[in-house]
Amino acid sequence: MAFLGVITFVLLATLLRGKHAFKKWPWRIVAGGLLLQAAFVFLLKPDGAAYKYLGSFFKLLGESAAAGGRSVFGSVDIRMYFALNCLCTIIMISAFMGVLYYIGIPQKIISWIAKLFKKLFGIDGSAAFAAACSIFFGVGVTVSILTPYVPKMSKRSLMILLVSSLATISFALMPLLSSMGISSGDLVLASFMSAPSAVMFAALMCPEEEGSAPEDEIKADLMSGRGIAESFAKGALMGLKLAVSVIAMLIAISAAIYFINKLLVSPKAFFPNYPEISLQGLFGLIGWPFAFLMGVPAAECSKVGYVLGCKVVLNEIVAYQELLKIAEAISPKTLRIATFACCGFANFGTVAILFGLISPLLEKDRLEAFSNLLFKALLAAVLASFTTAALISAAGL
Repeated sequence: MAFLGVITFVLLATLLRGKHAFKKWPWRIVAGGLLLQAAFVFLLKPDGAAYKYLGSFFKLLGESAAAGGRSVFGSVDIRMYFALNCLCTIIMISAFMGVLYYIGIPQKIISWIAKLFKKLFGIDGSAAFAAACSIFFGVGVTVSILTPYVPKMSKRSLMILLVSSLATISFALMPLLSSMGISSGDLVLASFMSAPSAVMFAALMCPEEEGSAPEDEIKADLMSGRGIAESFAKGALMGLKLAVSVIAMLIAISAAIYFINKLLVSPKAFFPNYPEISLQGLFGLIGWPFAFLMGVPAAECSKVGYVLGCKVVLNEIVAYQELLKIAEAISPKTLRIATFACCGFANFGTVAILFGLISPLLEKDRLEAFSNLLFKALLAAVLASFTTAALISAAGL
């Protein structure tokens, strides 16, 4: 069923392309995307040394964040309190990444991956860089680095920037999710696999314009401090802002879910036979066929469908929280499929953030076309993540 799911997702993206859907179909990009995802599965397979090392590494990061939290909050176990865990973990990993920026390690890795994407897919340098950068960093960092290039980007390159930003997840969130109980190895593998998947679905849903000129290679000139200490401090302060934003959004979203669910069941006070309606149930119905196409057993599709709905309508952290609540009621394989399917920033809130970041960089005559890309980019990113999950299911992992 999972192989059928991959075919279905690719066909659906092709049909959403618009007029002349199969004209100049991007065979090279689709073939390259599927092959590269298979290569990442081979390199980071769950029973491999790299996968186990990454799991141990992110566990160490979580323990380090807990140690930092104890230095401020005393003997309390921060992992028992989500807000404290979020605050300490994101601050710690951001400070750590600030030092890596200064040393230059992320720049080299991103440049290597971007060169591979450019050569394999035949895409612009800016688009290749965006896809490579999104494996490691969040939406804000990726867009800020590409700011000088955005006004000159072709329509397809902009689409690749949008979809890759939505289909992947930043390394800053991985230790937090790992400390919650999500497999860090699965998160890393999902982010790597979803980058070529994002390029594939961006190309499927946005044909390239005639005569668009490819960009030169983009240098990964990431901003850092003037020394290790300053880079460490700047990273910590950036992490504080991100952590506060995450906590604020989760409070608002959880309150909204509670409020909406109460409204949905309010008619029951007047009509005793009124059915029990909830967001969980509605999301489960919508997500059921997608879960089934990813290889989830029919008996578990409603539960996974609800989690998928939370991911798209709310955000990935809420989705993973809900996934952990049902973890014992589903099989280990279903848990892994859902983990891969939810790994990404593809939700309405991130789309709004992308619009706010990119629209000021574009000329007025391009704003309408860019606005029309946003919803397509969200659909493409969702299908990219679902395809990654389906491939994992098809591989029997």
